[in-house]
Amino acid sequence: MKKKAVFLKICAALAVASFFAVGCSDDSSATSGDDFIDRGEVNLPIPSSSAKAPASSSAKEESAASSESKPASSSSAKATASSSSVSKPASSAAEPESSAAASADWRDYCLEKVNAKRATEDLPPLKRATAERESCVEEQAAADMKAGKGHANFGSCKESAQNTGPNVNTTWYGTPEKIVDTYVNMMWDDEKKLVTSGERDPNKDSDYSYIGHYLNMKNTRYTSLACGIAYSEDGSKAWFNMNFY
Repeated sequence: MKKKAVFLKICAALAVASFFAVGCSDDSSATSGDDFIDRGEVNLPIPSSSAKAPASSSAKEESAASSESKPASSSSAKATASSSSVSKPASSAAEPESSAAASADWRDYCLEKVNAKRATEDLPPLKRATAERESCVEEQAAADMKAGKGHANFGSCKESAQNTGPNVNTTWYGTPEKIVDTYVNMMWDDEKKLVTSGERDPNKDSDYSYIGHYLNMKNTRYTSLACGIAYSEDGSKAWFNMNFY
């Protein structure tokens, strides 16, 4: 009888231990598996409006555009121009428009040009930014020109991304429309080719500096665009900024 009683006690003890073991297992399952999976999407490193401007820009950005080389440009996250080229434009003897004289129409043209590119990929059109933001981007471009560095004042207009055409030689690009045509075509067409050819990958952070302009222009998170151009005092140089919101 004693042996039987001991046996029954052992069985009871094992049953209780088994119950608690199963209970602990059930409790731990609530904090394991999918609950610890990071479901965030991988996005390109487009900085927020609070991001600091890049510490330095490439030599291409800091050199003036000339008839012998492609005009320099830079995108927001990493200020490095791509290595593609464009043909030399025809010379223009016309005096460049001053920033004050540049009509509102050229900003419409800038918006239409970018939206035409977006339409080729069935992307929704951007809206024209507010007058306040357009005034800000023009002042920002002037400040960047004074600093002599692309994105020197990035974020001062609360933009989410920025494409820049620094040190534009107005001998060759004497009107806002010519500046827009040159830079939008270069930024979209040339950089898109790097993507479609497989040479650059939009999902690689290291490739952003080569295709950032294109990625900024096609990004569906942005809904409006502010284009601004500032001119040097003698009118020989211009600075073109495109801010995305």
